Amino acid sequence: MKKAFTLAEVLITLGIIGIVAAMTLPTLIQDYKKKVVETRLAHFYTVINQAIRLSEAENGDKAYWFENAGGWNEDRTENAKLVWMQKYILPYMNGVRCVMHDGMYADLPVCYLPNGGAFASYNTSTINRDWIYWPGDPMKCAPSLQDNVGTCSFAFYYNPHSTRNNPSNNSSKNCIEPWKLGWDGTKEMLYRECQNTSESYDRPCAAIIQYHGWRIPDDYPYQVRY
Repeated sequence: MKKAFTLAEVLITLGIIGIVAAMTLPTLIQDYKKKVVETRLAHFYTVINQAIRLSEAENGDKAYWFENAGGWNEDRTENAKLVWMQKYILPYMNGVRCVMHDGMYADLPVCYLPNGGAFASYNTSTINRDWIYWPGDPMKCAPSLQDNVGTCSFAFYYNPHSTRNNPSNNSSKNCIEPWKLGWDGTKEMLYRECQNTSESYDRPCAAIIQYHGWRIPDDYPYQVRY
């Protein structure tokens, strides 16, 4: 007589497999999301700063790009921001396309990277220091720039004087850094300010990830997505 599994044994085994899968699948999915966000944040940081260095070699000192373009406060034409981006940034990044959106991101040129991420320079000062990066579709992230900071959107800071002036704050060899102005050098401050919801947008959540070598640590305060 051949030995075989009974129907009950098969059903019990399948049930156990289903339970284990149900318990482990959410963790696997979240781990995958973390890996995508980590990879895309590091990629954006590299390519945007490389583009600025390449552009500076052709267009001169980056500290004067806004003045040379008339400054956004002086040139309030509808596409002034997009024109600036098209002149100084986009020619030095492969496969990037920018779109002027209506609605929640009206008059904001959102630039889409080939890997699915997007970025924008979002205020209207003469030297626009505030940038935002989304590891996924901005339209699916939040109804406004202030929502979901640290989960599906991340603050960056553009400082064209970073290699010459104010070396203690957000400066480095690069021009665009994760937002961390006023940082005292401690990890504790990054965590505290990342969770400071009284700050509408400028929170150093991306700086926490950079601090850990572009890896999202286990004690990161939010669940990321893209």
